[in-house]
Amino acid sequence: MVTQNEKKHYKANLAGKNYTISGNASLPHFKATETLFNKQLIQIKTVAPNLSQGDQTVLLTFNALSDQLYKQAEIDELQVKVATLESELKNMQKPKKRREPKNAIGSIIDDAKHDSQARTTDKLFNQGTTNL
Repeated sequence: MVTQNEKKHYKANLAGKNYTISGNASLPHFKATETLFNKQLIQIKTVAPNLSQGDQTVLLTFNALSDQLYKQAEIDELQVKVATLESELKNMQKPKKRREPKNAIGSIIDDAKHDSQARTTDKLFNQGTTNL
């Protein structure tokens, strides 16, 4: 049984030459990479047929690295968006706290407001029951 850390060997044909590639990737990944390499090399040969095969492969490598940089920038941007959304979600899930008074006077005022509201509610309730 092959463990995930064991390197696999893949026989690839790149630009008409056989190579043995070693790595941790899956065999379908190796095959897809081989196919993509050869397809893009054919495209470069079509666009720039006068370049040497070495120059064509350098151009292919440059294009691949350029694509990698664009994808990494996209990943970085998405990670920032995910972090922002996670933070917003976390803030939405926090229970709303009752505003704590900043000092003793604020506490007295808040208590007085609460008592006044309670008396008003009791007074309204009592008025409603005495008229019955």
